Amino acid sequence: MANYDNPNGFRWVKSLSGRNKPIIESQTITTGQTIAAGDAVIIASGLLSIAEATSGLIHGVAIESVTTSAAGATLLYIPALPTEVFEGQCSGTYTAAIRYTAVDIEGTTGVMEINENATDEAVAQVIGELGDPNNSIGANTRVLFTFVRSSYSGLEDAQ
Repeated sequence: MANYDNPNGFRWVKSLSGRNKPIIESQTITTGQTIAAGDAVIIASGLLSIAEATSGLIHGVAIESVTTSAAGATLLYIPALPTEVFEGQCSGTYTAAIRYTAVDIEGTTGVMEINENATDEAVAQVIGELGDPNNSIGANTRVLFTFVRSSYSGLEDAQ
């Protein structure tokens, strides 16, 4: 079975601490940002900005969309705590050998994905595949992951 190619960002799945709802935070975002629900965000100069493939620390995942933010606009997001499990699509071909490997993210507004074959920043650790009958190992697999390099983890940026 072929997986659908539908890169639509990241989605909170569960907490390893047993909570059945995510923690939700709000913070001011950088002026001029366009962020979609499901986009990873970072902290830059004390403000939220959209994450990029080269971001070394993830701060959270947006749960709302903001188009071209005005000064002082805020964004609701789920913090990238080490106990929070997210789901996202791989950008290429996933193999089970990637489980428990820290990999990169990639994409732009509204289409963020797990980059299963890049480990330069190693911000997301794959912990398994999404248990769904429409999801199989191969191209565009949807995986479960945690952010291991985040504002909350205490780990330094990748070298």
